[in-house]
Amino acid sequence: MKCFRAVFASVLFALASSAFAQDSGGMISVQEPDGPLVLTVDQAVEYALEGNLNLRQSATTVYYKEKASHYAWNSVSPSIGVNAGISQVLAEDAKPTYSLGGSLSVRFTPALFSSIKRAAQEYEKEQLSYEDAVRSVELNVRKLFYSILLEEENIVLLESAVNMAKTQYSANLAKFNHGTLSQLDVLNSQVNMQDAELSLESAKVTLENDMASFKQVLGLPGNTELNLSGSMDSFLGIGEISLDGLEISPSSVASIEKQIELAQTQLLATKFTAWGPSLSAGYSYSLNGRFGDEVTSNNGGTLSLSVSIPLDGFLPWSSGAQSIETQKATIEILEMQLENARISSDIEISKCMNKIKSARDSLKLMQQRIDVAQKTYDMTQQAYNRGTRDILVLQNASSSLQQSKLRLKSDILTLVSAILDLENAAGLPFGTLLK
Repeated sequence: MKCFRAVFASVLFALASSAFAQDSGGMISVQEPDGPLVLTVDQAVEYALEGNLNLRQSATTVYYKEKASHYAWNSVSPSIGVNAGISQVLAEDAKPTYSLGGSLSVRFTPALFSSIKRAAQEYEKEQLSYEDAVRSVELNVRKLFYSILLEEENIVLLESAVNMAKTQYSANLAKFNHGTLSQLDVLNSQVNMQDAELSLESAKVTLENDMASFKQVLGLPGNTELNLSGSMDSFLGIGEISLDGLEISPSSVASIEKQIELAQTQLLATKFTAWGPSLSAGYSYSLNGRFGDEVTSNNGGTLSLSVSIPLDGFLPWSSGAQSIETQKATIEILEMQLENARISSDIEISKCMNKIKSARDSLKLMQQRIDVAQKTYDMTQQAYNRGTRDILVLQNASSSLQQSKLRLKSDILTLVSAILDLENAAGLPFGTLLK
């Protein structure tokens, strides 16, 4: 019990930093079903991803980054200007004069290509960040789902324990009334029954509170009747977990690789700025005249062309040259971070594999322990009915059987959580290894 509650509490803490929709504007519109809303783990993820405000904000950022990448060429867009004016000489019979003019200019630099490429890479980087946020939410929702599913199944076991304790108490009371059992044994069985009932009530309150928090995470109204579809026992048949043949793509590695691409593009842009020539072209034309007279032109237009070649980058002490060196250093640092991220990713995957192996071994031992505990309880009950064992021995055997069953459920959750962590560390779609 303590183990799976600790897992549930840690998952809730991880979600505390995420803002989930709590008002009608941010919550999913859920039609009132005829009965309880039944959700699988995949459906629960869909509800959470739609209702998560942080993800919606991140999606908005991705949209504008994409829009910016489409118009990254705008630095070469022509600049167009028009002007007009009227003047009046303060003299008798003087007519007002007017002037009209327009200009067109364009400037092209080699840095345009790197700007376009950088905008596309910024968009790709934002997409990676959004995907990481989605994976983080999905991982936490899946762990929460299985944690609550475990609580529901544990309540079933606790209800069975209560029924068993009640049956035992009724049987002992009948024996006491017939004078074949001491009052002390009856009192012990009564205390055991009450303890079982208290454990059951406590588990129900915990489940109710955790279910309310889970609904908030999914963006569901608090009065929604929610049932989770699935069984923790379905994971008992999980075989060996292997990553052979699967494409491993840790998000931490992919993020740094994208940062290196951006840094290399920025280095190219810095070089263009320091060394690349720029071309400017312009054309202007003007008309002027007096009202009532024919339109006259002072010129046929002016065309201008100019080329600018910076020399700043050729001087090693110049700001342009230093900017290039700084950008090279940034790339070197990122490459070292990439190497470290790959090593860290391999270590994390290895830790997850070891945890999975340990959980699977623990499950096998616990299943054997349950078999032994069941046989022990059955034999103890028979001996108790014959009068060769006292009530305390029977209660200890019952408690051992119940704790073994609860521990088995908790070990299943540990195994499932470890597999989810492995999928996350390896960058695999969730559910790949749990199928």
